[in-house]
Amino acid sequence: MNLSEQLYKKLEEASKEWAEWQKKVIILDEGRKSTYSKLFLKYKLDTKTVIEAEHKARTDPAYSEVVKHYAEAEEQLIKAKFHYQNLTPVGSMYIP
Repeated sequence: MNLSEQLYKKLEEASKEWAEWQKKVIILDEGRKSTYSKLFLKYKLDTKTVIEAEHKARTDPAYSEVVKHYAEAEEQLIKAKFHYQNLTPVGSMYIP
C-alpha cells in the first residue's frame, strides 16, 4: 500500500467520523429543542409569567442533561473536523 492509498484510507475514516458526529449533533439539537418545549409547556401551566416558565424550563435537570450531551457532541464534531483538515494536504482542498 503506497502513501496516497494510506492517506486516502485515513481521510475516509476521518470523514466518516466527522459525518457521524454531525449526525449526532443534529439529533441532539432537535432533542434539546423538544425537551425545552415540553418543559416550557409543563411549567407554563404552573407559573404566572412566560419568563418564569422559560427560566424553570432552562434550569430543569432534564434540559441541563440534554444541553450537556449536545455540548459534548459539538466538541467531538469540532475535533473530528480538525482531524480531517489536518490530514488533508495543504492546498489540495478547501473545507469551510
